[in-house]
Amino acid sequence: MPPPSDAASFSIDLRYPVYAAQFASDTTLIVAGGGGEGKNGVANKISVLNIDSAEKKVEVAEEKVLSKDEDSPMSLDVTQEGVIAIGVNSSTAAIKTRKNEHLRLFKLESDNRIETQERTQLFTAEHLEEYQKCTRFSPAARYLAVASSVGILHCLAFPSLQPQFPAIDISEAGGDTDIQDVDFSCNEKLLSYTTPKSVTLLSATSGEKIAEYFPPPASTFRGVRFASHDTLILISNHARRRGASILKLTLPSDIYLTKQQSQPPVRTVRTLHAGIKAVTALDCRESIACVAGADLSVAVVRTDTLREIKIIRNAHTFPVTRVVMNPSGTVMASTSVAQSVVLVRIEGVAAASSRRVMITSTIVSVVVIVIIGVLVQLLVQRQVLGRQGDMAVGEDK
Repeated sequence: MPPPSDAASFSIDLRYPVYAAQFASDTTLIVAGGGGEGKNGVANKISVLNIDSAEKKVEVAEEKVLSKDEDSPMSLDVTQEGVIAIGVNSSTAAIKTRKNEHLRLFKLESDNRIETQERTQLFTAEHLEEYQKCTRFSPAARYLAVASSVGILHCLAFPSLQPQFPAIDISEAGGDTDIQDVDFSCNEKLLSYTTPKSVTLLSATSGEKIAEYFPPPASTFRGVRFASHDTLILISNHARRRGASILKLTLPSDIYLTKQQSQPPVRTVRTLHAGIKAVTALDCRESIACVAGADLSVAVVRTDTLREIKIIRNAHTFPVTRVVMNPSGTVMASTSVAQSVVLVRIEGVAAASSRRVMITSTIVSVVVIVIIGVLVQLLVQRQVLGRQGDMAVGEDK
């Protein structure tokens, strides 16, 4: 795959469809995917990529080949200590017997080896098409959230993997059963999950429902990330694939007082670039968010203004599956079913955008001051001329 035209981009072809990704550190990216169950010639793998953004180099440091008799990995996350949680369905034969050890834990060793730790089953395996769609650690790895493709949400204490609270089946409420995304607040007090019709905030400790918010009219939610403990960044796709918007919800200060909420969140919405059709993936740090579009683009967005400050068009040749940022927010990675991983250096992008905004604001301010000065001068001249005219009339009398 040829790399995108952006000068800050570089890429690697892994020769298998990539469905899941997360940074283990600023320079180490974990990705996973494959051809799934069967003899299709495409292996199921977990790859460790070493990244040198200064030299625009990326290479495979280690790979772990998984069973070809099981499904491909579909989601993953990794802790600061290198524990990797991945969703991998067991074989079709096993699932038919109600056995599906879909939650797999691995350990990334200091020499980049990936060691298998354990596997367990959370879902009942009633449906062959059910899989672990979302996998998300809380920031300090106190909790692990796992959501299935049929709307079952588990929040586990980590590392014990014991339920933090009973599993939530959103289909029981009669709503949309498709959980799109999950995330924890930066202080680990809230767990959020999105369906197309709403974003719900739960207490990460008890599972109690804290709040529920809805997308703009004629749109559906696709992704959610906390930019801070009280700021949510969300993506909504417009109806009939006519575009997408990015939203910021600034939560009320009393959000944790579940019985005393008084104010709705402050909502800011901005439409993303024309032609995006829909957003397929989202990630966020405090000051910037990254989104991937159905138009094969990836974009960097400021979280304060929600303005796009960098757009890389045609980043991949086939749909983008994930977009993630390294911990320091200096590198963005996107993955695709096209077997590619694209890395983009984004350090300084937000600062450069801020400088441009400041320069523009300064120029506008100067222009406004000049215009005001000119108007004041004209007003003074009119008043002087008016007084002179009055004096001339008086002298004629």
